[in-house]
Amino acid sequence: MKTTGTVSEAANLPLPLNEEDRLAVRHILDIADRSEKSFRPLYSNFLDDRQLAICEAALKSKRRVSFLTLGGYPQAERRVIAFGVDDESEAFPPFCAIVFNHPENSGLTHRDFLGSLMALGIKRELLGDILVGKRRTAVFVCDAAAPLVRGMTKIGNCGVKITEDFSESDIPVPEFDEIRSTVASLRLDSIVATGFRLSRDKAAELIKSKGVAHNRVLTFSPSDKVSEGDTFSVRGLGKFILYEVGDRSKKDRIFVTIKKFR
Repeated sequence: MKTTGTVSEAANLPLPLNEEDRLAVRHILDIADRSEKSFRPLYSNFLDDRQLAICEAALKSKRRVSFLTLGGYPQAERRVIAFGVDDESEAFPPFCAIVFNHPENSGLTHRDFLGSLMALGIKRELLGDILVGKRRTAVFVCDAAAPLVRGMTKIGNCGVKITEDFSESDIPVPEFDEIRSTVASLRLDSIVATGFRLSRDKAAELIKSKGVAHNRVLTFSPSDKVSEGDTFSVRGLGKFILYEVGDRSKKDRIFVTIKKFR
């Protein structure tokens, strides 16, 4: 995904960011500046939806710069930001896909893989998406951590065989829980309340304090307007799509269908 935006010389954004957010922003701005000054491609570590939204907001704040986000496959949620690269075909991202082959009845979960990888001392920002399948699980790993991962022979108590033959068939079809409801209006707080099964007051408080990535743009405004097809994510709560906006009920409420990622 390519975006042309701007680079801020300072990490002071008009958003209620925590210290972790500010450190991420400063790190990204430093990479952008070093890439611009050295005229060579540079890449960040992996960022989640919220971090991407925050950093992209920072990159759009002052002077123009071109950047890409890359995750290893088109639907990737965790991605790196690439600077000094005009097209994805020219990028040489500093990560690879490592495939864990395991028995079909292993019962291994995303948590099992993440726990085993982090037990090796690998930080979360060095790991991209973890695509758990029945017999194969693909993990996107920064090159710095790849040698450790290639040496793994077990996840938990389950033996695994490492290969590097990632293909499109390893990308799982997303699974959703469908929520059908009505909302008073197509405002962000109404939709977030429905998608995460919160009261509207709690949803508004969540948006103001924590922020919501709305179409991968971080917002703290409960009154933002939303539309059919929009995506929403909150760290710790998950991600959903406003799949369909229907007609109004007799009580003048709007029928909506939400698909929440499992």
